[in-house]
Amino acid sequence: MNLYPALQADMGTWKYYIVKMRMREVAAEVRFANEVYEDRTLDDAIQRELNEGRVKREIISFLSRRRDRFFSSLVVAAIGGSPKFYAVTITDDPQFKFFADQGIDQAFGVLTFSGDQQYYALDGQHRLKAIKALLDPRDPASRTCPPGFENEQISVIVVVKRDEPLNEFLKSYRRLFSSLNRYAKATDLDTNIIMDEDDTFAILTRRLISEHAFFKWVRNEESPRVKTKGKNLRSADPQFTSLQTLYYMNEQLLSAAWRLNSGFGPAGETERDVKLFKRFRPSSEEYLDALYDELALYWDSLLEVLPSLEADATKKRAHNADEDASLGLQDDLLFWPIGQELLSEVARSLLDKRQREEDVRTPTSASATAALRPLSLVDWNLHRPPWRNFLLTGEPNTWKMRSEDRSAAVDLGKEMVRWILAVDDLGPEDLEDLRRRWQASLLPGQTPERAEEMWGEVKAQRAKIEREAL
Repeated sequence: MNLYPALQADMGTWKYYIVKMRMREVAAEVRFANEVYEDRTLDDAIQRELNEGRVKREIISFLSRRRDRFFSSLVVAAIGGSPKFYAVTITDDPQFKFFADQGIDQAFGVLTFSGDQQYYALDGQHRLKAIKALLDPRDPASRTCPPGFENEQISVIVVVKRDEPLNEFLKSYRRLFSSLNRYAKATDLDTNIIMDEDDTFAILTRRLISEHAFFKWVRNEESPRVKTKGKNLRSADPQFTSLQTLYYMNEQLLSAAWRLNSGFGPAGETERDVKLFKRFRPSSEEYLDALYDELALYWDSLLEVLPSLEADATKKRAHNADEDASLGLQDDLLFWPIGQELLSEVARSLLDKRQREEDVRTPTSASATAALRPLSLVDWNLHRPPWRNFLLTGEPNTWKMRSEDRSAAVDLGKEMVRWILAVDDLGPEDLEDLRRRWQASLLPGQTPERAEEMWGEVKAQRAKIEREAL
């Protein structure tokens, strides 16, 4: 016989029990649906395929590396075993008499099974797979099993088979499985950045907003620099950037080429997989402090070479700036998310180039500013080449950010800027290919004469940067 202290509960037509199990009990007794039912047809299959890569890469790593590991409840279907619930009348105890009219006597009790029951995971099969792997001495993952893990406890919600025909039972459990997964909503990216205490880039982004002179604010209203809901920015938004874009920029600025090659993290725990690095907070606070100092240094340098970033954002996102010149408006690519992402990537390329030339890893204020100085020589005005009719499309009074083939256009824009900034030196054939692809991407299409005139303006920016480098 198996017995568990339990809470009994009802919801809709379901009666279920909340019990606790030791990890070794879960590993030994809870199975997967395909181990309980041989029928694997589409109609009868009641469990999605396991993603083995996710189990190994994420969940096992989480359990083995995090001391504060915690799982939400597994939902388990119990088949057979003649389940019986014996309620405990706790109000018989004088100290609980006060609660006699609260209806709690039927909630607490003991759930028993005869011993021939079968449990299978209705929700949480990936967590179950990770638990089994860590506690199976034949599995290589068991070498990373934390001490005492087999005796740790997890909450299990046990749903028992109702008195109904097998085909109806299968329909009920498929529907329950679907409901558990369909209506579970992941937290949005803004919330993750605000709340995550393991993702280094989220931690540093919050700290930047709290401490850096350009970003911080001391009042309770919304930040004047960072929009904290949604990624997109509207013309009337007063903020310089969005939280999601700032997070992306910070990750790019810190993704030095040497880190991508040798790994993120302090000595002894470097991780080359950036996604995995984000899942575990570095053990060294000194490492986080050093990363923050480096990030703040990059932002200081960006603001020094691009002082326009501190301008009134509501005057820098006017698509019809050319038609409203008397109002003192501009349409600056660096005040739109796609431009800010592009800026962070090419800035990192410039920093990498400088670090390779100087054979150093630790930037100084002077070296970072010198490396980023060419950014000030690029014309970021969306009404000037290479952006007009490329990332900004349309006609006077109908301008808008490009939507057609935007991703491909942004990638091509990165190529353009890398060449303008002399990050990439292209041979005659490659340069001709770049020109051809860019001119073919202009919307609306331009006459050959106008397209060549625009290309000439792009080349003039490159020539200006080359002269400055001499």
